[in-house]
Amino acid sequence: MKDLSAKLAANLHIFIFLYMLYNVWVVWDEHSIAVEEMNGQLETAVTNIAFNQKRLGEIQEFIKKRDEYQLRVEEVAKNIEAVQKQLPPTTNDSEIISFLNKELTTLNIKESNMRPGSENQSMYFISKDYQMTAKGTFLQFLVFFERIGNASRIYNVSELSLKVMSGGKKGRFQMIEGSSSIQAYRYNPSFKVDRGFTTEEGGQ
Repeated sequence: MKDLSAKLAANLHIFIFLYMLYNVWVVWDEHSIAVEEMNGQLETAVTNIAFNQKRLGEIQEFIKKRDEYQLRVEEVAKNIEAVQKQLPPTTNDSEIISFLNKELTTLNIKESNMRPGSENQSMYFISKDYQMTAKGTFLQFLVFFERIGNASRIYNVSELSLKVMSGGKKGRFQMIEGSSSIQAYRYNPSFKVDRGFTTEEGGQ
């Protein structure tokens, strides 16, 4: 028994060394696992940073294109509104009828009758109809419509009927009964171009 105790005592330093070596191995293993986890987290972080940098670049490019798009839309919208406002603000019945009657009289078109009709509202403008009946030659009517087509105010002939008068002649020219609907325009003050986005001031 004494010999066994002596042997254990003599080899105690070996057991202590092996125990310390085991503890170092355990600490090293734990350290290695921690390093691997940190490396994995680092790789994930690097991947996320690269992805976010790409997304940031895409967002910045989108913002740039959006700003360019808004500038183009605003320019087009202002051009539309500027053209729209070139139309007169009102349709004065007496003034319009006086102009049309003057042209009829100048061309010696007979039995003319001009009366205002109804208004029709569209998105960009408001139109008003003026119903006309008169008698003249085909050439007289042709010149009349050519003149109102060249007038400073915009007119449109939405309806036209020319009927040959039986037995009616003016010299060698055949007389015609004409009726038409002539439209005059004014701009629609309630119309505003929808830009499709909100401005910084909070308006459209």
